[in-house]
Amino acid sequence: MFWKRYFGDRAFYRKVLLVAIPIMVQNLVTNLVNAVDNIMVGSLGTEAMSGVSIVNQFVFVFNLLVFGAISGAGIFTAQYHGLGDRQGVMFTFRTKFAICLFASGAAILAFSLMSDPLISLFLYEGASEGDVALTLRLGKEYLFVLLFGLLPFALSQIYASTLRETGKNFIPMIASVSAVATNCIFNYLLIFG
Repeated sequence: MFWKRYFGDRAFYRKVLLVAIPIMVQNLVTNLVNAVDNIMVGSLGTEAMSGVSIVNQFVFVFNLLVFGAISGAGIFTAQYHGLGDRQGVMFTFRTKFAICLFASGAAILAFSLMSDPLISLFLYEGASEGDVALTLRLGKEYLFVLLFGLLPFALSQIYASTLRETGKNFIPMIASVSAVATNCIFNYLLIFG
């Protein structure tokens, strides 16, 4: 009786796990692929790894921005879905879309115009090891390639979060696992030829 009163029953935990497990699997797979990516890039040399690591810091901030924007609107998506208000769900989806479109455009513009000073913030000219100019060049090349993926990333996050907020957790998980497998295969082919 004590357990049910303060912690809930088995049905509650079953529902929580049905929501949480697909999200945990999706995040686990994403983090594993980041580790694999780092291993692959690290085999190209210290400068390549440094350039990629620096640029990934900026992309991480962009990802946080997208996640925050989507999560804030997502609270309303879940509420509207719970009420059966399809128009409200569509409105929150459009709001997420507009925010992410603006954030992606701003990030692309900022990263394009300020790639040198941003990457240079992480570089130290007095280092005895490593080629700072090569690291800067490789970082800029990597950033240029990533610019093409910022908007598609944001859009995929909008769809995935909306599906999760409306109770469809397995679709984003399957899409994420498929994307990660594709990423690993093409990373290997593009890095090692």
